[in-house]
Amino acid sequence: MTLEFHKLTVQVDRMGEYLASLETENEDKVELALQIMQAYGDEAFLPQILERVQDAVAKDAGYRGARPIDEPIVGIYPPAPLPETATVVATDGSQIPPDSHGAATYYLINTGTMTLHHGSGQPPEIASEPALFYESEYIQIDSGGSVTATTVAARRTVAEMAKLAEHGWLMRGEARPLVALLDNPLLLIGMGHEVPDREQLRRLYFSAMTRLMDIQAGLGGYTDRPRSRYVTGMLHLLDMDSGAVNRRTLSDDGRLEGLMDRAIFSQLLNPGERSALFVQMSPLNKDFKDQGGDTHEIAFFYLNTAGVEQFPTIARVEVPMWVARDRGLIAEMQALIFHQCQQTGSRYPYVLTRAHELAVVKYEEAQQLKLLIRISLTRHGIEASDSQKQAGKDSVSGKRSRFRVS
Repeated sequence: MTLEFHKLTVQVDRMGEYLASLETENEDKVELALQIMQAYGDEAFLPQILERVQDAVAKDAGYRGARPIDEPIVGIYPPAPLPETATVVATDGSQIPPDSHGAATYYLINTGTMTLHHGSGQPPEIASEPALFYESEYIQIDSGGSVTATTVAARRTVAEMAKLAEHGWLMRGEARPLVALLDNPLLLIGMGHEVPDREQLRRLYFSAMTRLMDIQAGLGGYTDRPRSRYVTGMLHLLDMDSGAVNRRTLSDDGRLEGLMDRAIFSQLLNPGERSALFVQMSPLNKDFKDQGGDTHEIAFFYLNTAGVEQFPTIARVEVPMWVARDRGLIAEMQALIFHQCQQTGSRYPYVLTRAHELAVVKYEEAQQLKLLIRISLTRHGIEASDSQKQAGKDSVSGKRSRFRVS
């Protein structure tokens, strides 16, 4: 049976009506957010803002908002002139998760890396590096079960950072600035207790970050269409009386509840402009600082990647503190990322688009790999068939057969 669209038309229309009402409500919240930002927008208010943030953290009130570094919270920064030459390295990854109904248990991590020699006239360098995992040490976990898709995704994230560091290191003697980009936040999300080797993965991740710091690379984590509310959380804090700050009052964003940061900066940033630099106040970022030192704490800024006279397209760019402290490097990264976004109709960095194309494993390729594995198993005298459940699913999703019932 196929999806019966005629039963969805009313629901789809109601969805459109609901989202339109949210948009109207959002406009009022954006206006309020801008009023709070302007009220605290002068640089002279920075010590007061920092004191409010430190007070919320000291009270263990569960504050998860932003903390300004040393720029006015309403600061707007145009891009620097585009560097004449630069080296831009970007890495992305994809995976084939383990299939418990397949002929064998395995998973694949594929990383794609593209290196651009900006301004040199040299062709870009590309690399795609697949790794197949099937040994017991990778497939089984201590509790006796099999590795989960969550664990594979965590290992893929670390593999991406490791490959970025590897290719960045190879480019350390090339034109500067050297910019290294990931299509991910830099904070290690998805590394909870369900990932059995999380501590080892964290060490590998920090080691790769440190390698990039040692060659003074401009490491950046790029998030398209961010749903974060870090600045909104800070504005909510500033909107309250200092005596009212506690875990309950910070459990939501009060009058700004539901407002995303990108809605605010869509009103503030012209094409190519960035916001002030902020730090996300979270236990995870504190762990980064504790494990890697002050240099590895993660900061961020928002960037409007849209072209002239286009609707704002807001991205969040995360950088480690060693990058955030070098405002000349930040300005060059801002200019290069914006330039890259103008190379594609989607206003997404071209170099990350190509890295994704190199990394992604198409359905047909995954099926070809499955066939190769079956052939290898058969060659070595091993039964190579999927479970009956999987065979049934394949028959339903593939070519239909007619069965006679007697």
